Amino acid sequence: MSHPDQSRPDLSDPGPSDPERLTAALRRELGAVRDDRPAVRHAGVATQLRLAGEVVTAGGRTVVRAEFDSPELAVRMRRELTELYGRTGGRGGVTSTAGDARRHLVTMTSRGSDLARATGLVDRLGRPVHGLPPAVVAGGATAAAGVWRGALLARGRIARSSGRTRILVDCPEPAVALALVGAARALGALATSQETAAGHRVLIRDPGSIDALLRATGAPGVADLLARCAPSEGPSPTPNPTLETVNARRSAEAADRTVARVRWALDVLGPDAPPLLREAGLLRVEHASLSLSRLGTLADPPLSKDTVAGRLRRLVRCAEQRAAEGAGPG
Repeated sequence: MSHPDQSRPDLSDPGPSDPERLTAALRRELGAVRDDRPAVRHAGVATQLRLAGEVVTAGGRTVVRAEFDSPELAVRMRRELTELYGRTGGRGGVTSTAGDARRHLVTMTSRGSDLARATGLVDRLGRPVHGLPPAVVAGGATAAAGVWRGALLARGRIARSSGRTRILVDCPEPAVALALVGAARALGALATSQETAAGHRVLIRDPGSIDALLRATGAPGVADLLARCAPSEGPSPTPNPTLETVNARRSAEAADRTVARVRWALDVLGPDAPPLLREAGLLRVEHASLSLSRLGTLADPPLSKDTVAGRLRRLVRCAEQRAAEGAGPG
């Protein structure tokens, strides 16, 4: 991944405009990142389309749209769509609206549904995918960097509340927010999903998590800026963590314990594990950072959260019974 040097904003005069200037600097820095790995680029494009656009199939054609407040980001999205999905025969362009709130709209149109399926936001039966594409969610830390880069470019912003810095991402639905929380965990950052009067959003408030996320997505310049501003924000909240941080850590620890038990159960039972229980166990081990709800969407056919949890419990019980009988490791 290449990362050219970016000009840094002057923060010598802190004030209400600082969050806007920092957000603009963040988008400039991330917009200049060039990652040649197709899976990472696809994760970023799919996330931007989910947060700032739409994929519509009607009348025998597909139309992809995305809206940005920067012409550079709009042009970047057009290039990504063309290079990643140009094989589908899509043609696109960028148009700008006049007025005080200048917006830049990217469109790409293609015959048939190949373009829609290529984005991953429409399944093979033509149905819209809730949240992010399953292949993106299951992509691990590598895809997670692309997911969060796309989220920050599309609808991310830096805010300040009570003198402390926050990163916020507005989401169109709770499934997207949960996917971002899981992707943040894969990058070593703690994020929380919130429901507000205006909709859903993801919040990152822990300074260490903000720093880890920005560096993982390709914005070390902004991370350094925030680190320099940290002394003026008062003592670090780490010694007195927020309730959201504590809950997120507890959830992560519980998930790690579950994965360890499932891995043990698979080792104990080996090829004798019931097929349905083994499939659920392998999904849990392979995608350790995902919630049970998201894990169920990866199953074939998809399963409910309760069904996944029940199969995992049954798998562990079978292993405990086998171990008690002396037929497997303790």
